[in-house]
Amino acid sequence: MKNLFIVNKASRTGKAGELWKKVEDYLKEKNISYEVHFTAGPGDATSFVKAATSSGEQVALFVMGGDGTLNEALNGIQDFENTIYTPLPSGSANDFAAGIGLKGGALEILDRALNTNEYKLFDIGKLSYEKEGKACVRLFGVSAGIGVDAYVCLQALDSKLKRFLNRFGAGSATYGILTVGDLFTMPFSDAKVTIYYDNKTTTRNIKSTIFAAAMNCRAEGGGIPMAPDAKADSGHLTAFIAHDISRFKCFTLLPYLVKGKHIGKEGFDLINFDKMDIVMNESMCVHADGEHIGFLNNLTFECMPQMLKIRGL
Repeated sequence: MKNLFIVNKASRTGKAGELWKKVEDYLKEKNISYEVHFTAGPGDATSFVKAATSSGEQVALFVMGGDGTLNEALNGIQDFENTIYTPLPSGSANDFAAGIGLKGGALEILDRALNTNEYKLFDIGKLSYEKEGKACVRLFGVSAGIGVDAYVCLQALDSKLKRFLNRFGAGSATYGILTVGDLFTMPFSDAKVTIYYDNKTTTRNIKSTIFAAAMNCRAEGGGIPMAPDAKADSGHLTAFIAHDISRFKCFTLLPYLVKGKHIGKEGFDLINFDKMDIVMNESMCVHADGEHIGFLNNLTFECMPQMLKIRGL
């Protein structure tokens, strides 16, 4: 089995580069053969992984970076049957690692992975949409969504505040700070939502959609538990839709959201689903694992159960 490392040295304001040196020393000490690719820009991780997983060869894929790098690598996998995936989290949020129960630092995870043949199967999400007349698909491990949370992710991608907070290990706080500002400025949209779950179909018309998130893991945005009961191996996704409440009311509910105590609160709906179609009256910002997809109004979210093999738990 080939050991392939995808490394984003720029993650967490460059601290991942220091971590890679330690990983490299470990690999040399253990006399482990490997291939490494360093990302230099958007799309690199996807391209590297696509090339490596297209031959039918078994690949042990180790991805060092934040949730964005992990997402890019996920979207490059061509052969899920012959790919065993191990996140080596080095971002400011690391929501995917937390969501699958991955414990310890990168070196601990790597050591566990290289000393076992066992793996666990996890679900992943699939986002389908049309952009510039072309049908598109984006896979996600943590979450995907439309509205305020997506716009916050877009701003965080190039946030001076995030870079500053990363110096103190507090980069995940960026998401909460940006959310407050966007909540009072972003336009909302009415929407038609169709839920497919357990062989039943339900359609709802909702007013003033603040955001609609499809959660595979329980938390996004640096640990905010949007769907406290969600599990990445449940076989379904969980929709968290905030709608039909005032901006101020939503603001007053944010402390409950941060603590995971928002279940049952007016205007906050949590719904399990296998597939969900959303048609917005107005285009809104869309993300997948924090990566910007565009401003769209017609989306489909689906669960792909037991799809991803993960080692190192």
